Amino acid sequence: MQTTGDVAQAYDTVAAAYHRLIPDLSAESHLDRAMLTAFTHHVGDHDDHTVLDAGCGTGRVVPTLTAAGLRVTGVDLSAEMLAVARSVNPDSEFAVAGLDRLPFASGRFGGVLAWYSLIHTAPAELPTLASELARVLAPGGFLLAGFQLGAGSRLITDAYGPRIALTAHRFSLDLVTEVLAGAGLQRIAAADREPAGEAYGQGFVLARKGHVDGRSAAG
Repeated sequence: MQTTGDVAQAYDTVAAAYHRLIPDLSAESHLDRAMLTAFTHHVGDHDDHTVLDAGCGTGRVVPTLTAAGLRVTGVDLSAEMLAVARSVNPDSEFAVAGLDRLPFASGRFGGVLAWYSLIHTAPAELPTLASELARVLAPGGFLLAGFQLGAGSRLITDAYGPRIALTAHRFSLDLVTEVLAGAGLQRIAAADREPAGEAYGQGFVLARKGHVDGRSAAG
């Protein structure tokens, strides 16, 4: 069974290679970036413009978030990935943490981004992570999840150069929507796209927490 320690060690091993191969969002499609843009606009309309980049890796999404006027805090299991993130994003804050136990007060952020950071979590364990991500999200705040679409899992061994062993899971839009709903996050938008050079399609769910000022979560 894959542990968080296994994930941290694997990404420590490939941190430098990962940054060389995927330094920014140039690998993302127009649709991927459109979902990120929608997320930044929604958080920008919220009273709280802080964002938790949950599982931020080398911080490759941080410039997009900060360019939209958002204040970013990143967390990741891998200290080596965070060392890269700090070097390229010196104005943002970063901390080593698992998504199942975040070192922040409840309601701390106006937005939470889980950009492919759930893929090493087995489906049965998703509700635990969703509840913790929802806990640190302010009422009326927004969460965006990006993930590999489908079902089942695969073993990643040499995607970033140095040999590693990581299990990656695929999820359906319905599953992610259901898990987020169980954590009090109502889906307001979702998208899926066919593979564009990847082995699998990609899925995205944008959700909002609870009710605010008597209005529904859909706004």
